[in-house]
Amino acid sequence: MGVLYLIRHGQASFGTDDYDRLSDLGHEQSRLAGRHLGGQGVHPIRIVHGQMLRQKQTAEGILNGLAPKPEAEIDPGWNEFNAWELTGALGEIDPRAKHDSTVFQAELERGCARWAGGDFDTDYAETFSEFTDRVDGALDAVFQAMGSGESTLVVSSAGAISWTATRLLGGDFDQWMAFNRVTINTGITKIISGRNGTSLISFNDHGHLPPADVTYR
Repeated sequence: MGVLYLIRHGQASFGTDDYDRLSDLGHEQSRLAGRHLGGQGVHPIRIVHGQMLRQKQTAEGILNGLAPKPEAEIDPGWNEFNAWELTGALGEIDPRAKHDSTVFQAELERGCARWAGGDFDTDYAETFSEFTDRVDGALDAVFQAMGSGESTLVVSSAGAISWTATRLLGGDFDQWMAFNRVTINTGITKIISGRNGTSLISFNDHGHLPPADVTYR
């Protein structure tokens, strides 16, 4: 049986000129996740992350808590969708969205609904169907590379992780959006694969974080 630990990146730098980097808290969340996994006796054969800087920095923080340190790999299949493209395609959005995470979340959900509806596919560099197919392929590749009894860590983002959980539960867009809305920075989702198929065991576990360090963006 193979075990996948799917981990969301740490807190990024929302409201700054460069969202795609961890905040100081994001770095600490990553280190806490690594120490937690190491303390639980998790010994992955590899750690995989997408191409985004926030994903890479999170993987580096997690690695600090693991011994021995597994091999690190990059798979762009775990990249997040382009949230700003989705909100930009709406035309006019609430100007507070750039700095207010609550307002941004509401606008993002409007953008996601338009994106997933399929009526405006030419407006996007990657359609919703292409995004979900890409994430499905990345998940399949992880398990194909794992032998029986091995484990892998994957660092990704809320959309990709939420889609993976939705797929495994046979859910739809509404389920994906509900997961996406509550995915916590460095939350850990556990998936197993064996003779009976691939199953979601737990979603968004964040017991390694003090309550004051729990963030959603």
